[in-house]
This record gives sequence, C-alpha cells and structure tokens, in this order.
Amino acid sequence: MAARRLLSRCASLWRAKLVSKPLLVRQQSIFTKVREPPNGFLFNEKPRKPGEKRPWEEWEAIWYRWWIIMFVLGGVLFYYKPDTRPQTWARQEALRQIAEEESEELEE
Repeated sequence: MAARRLLSRCASLWRAKLVSKPLLVRQQSIFTKVREPPNGFLFNEKPRKPGEKRPWEEWEAIWYRWWIIMFVLGGVLFYYKPDTRPQTWARQEALRQIAEEESEELEE
C-alpha cells in the first residue's frame, strides 16, 4: 500500500513538473547585441545588377592560390613517390636470386 502511494505521489510530481516547465527553453546568445540584424540576403550580400561581378574579399585570392598550389604539389609528389609495394620487392628479390643461380651455373 505504501509503495502504491509513493508511486502515485512520484507520478503526480512528474506530471506537475512536465506541465509547469516547458520542454525547450530558448537561450539567447551573448552575441545578439553585437551582431548585424538579418536583412534577408544570404551572407548579407545585396543582389548585383546583371553583368556586375562580385569583388573578391582580401582572403579569397590567397585561399584559392594555396589550394591550387597544394593540389599541384600533391600530384607531383604522388607521381614521384617510391614504389613500396610488396610485389615489387618480391619481383626484384626473385630476379636477384635467378641472376645468382645463373652466375653459379656459369662458373661450374
């Protein structure tokens, strides 16, 4: 009987907690006072006239140049990397052993 009363009391407290408090409380960021208000444009850029080019920001030229340099350098390094496959080593070892056996046969 005491267990049933305890269980009903816990259930009523649980229901009261769910009713009194919303499940999701929206928190405001500390940056809401210093940020620009939304103006309806993506990345806060106004639409340009037809044929008008978007000027690059100061970081974009450096960014794109370094990406191009890294891809070219990566391709060159990948092309000239040493062949370290086990098949290559086994082939060279087999050719060396065959050459040794042939030289021994010629000496005899």
